[in-house]
Order: sequence, then C-alpha cells, then structure tokens
Amino acid sequence: MNARAASVILGLGAMLIGMSQTPALAEADPGKKACVQEARRLCPAEMKSLSRKKVEACMIAKINETSPVCHAAMLRIRAERQAAAKR
Repeated sequence: MNARAASVILGLGAMLIGMSQTPALAEADPGKKACVQEARRLCPAEMKSLSRKKVEACMIAKINETSPVCHAAMLRIRAERQAAAKR
C-alpha cells in the first residue's frame, strides 16, 4: 500500500470517528475498522481514486449493505454533512 492510499484509509477512519474525540477513543472505535474493510469491498473504485469524499459518498449510497457498526458510523457522518450543509 502506498503512502497516499494509507492516508485515504486513515482519513476515512478519522472521518468516521469525528474530530472531537481524543486519539485514545479513536483507536477503540469499532466503526473505523469495520467501515474501512467494507469500503474496500463496497467501493473499490472510489478507494483506488484516493478521494475521501468519493469513498464517503459511495458508502453513504450503499449504507444498507453495511454492517450495523459501520451503518451507525455512516448515519453519523450523513447527519454531520446535512447539518453542515444547512449552515
């Protein structure tokens, strides 16, 4: 895995845990690992594009195909995006 791919994967994980949590809590977030694995399976082209926004959009579009843990994380992200769009 090259450095840019690792950066996108880590970025996806950070996106899923939210910026307000501490790094210690981020490590324990089960949604991070679940969603990264599922993003590789459900959105391989977007993962290869190395675009966090494309991966996020793909995962939200395929939210019903995700595990309960990842599903909850994606619902949080979708709500955050909707709230930001209203500002």
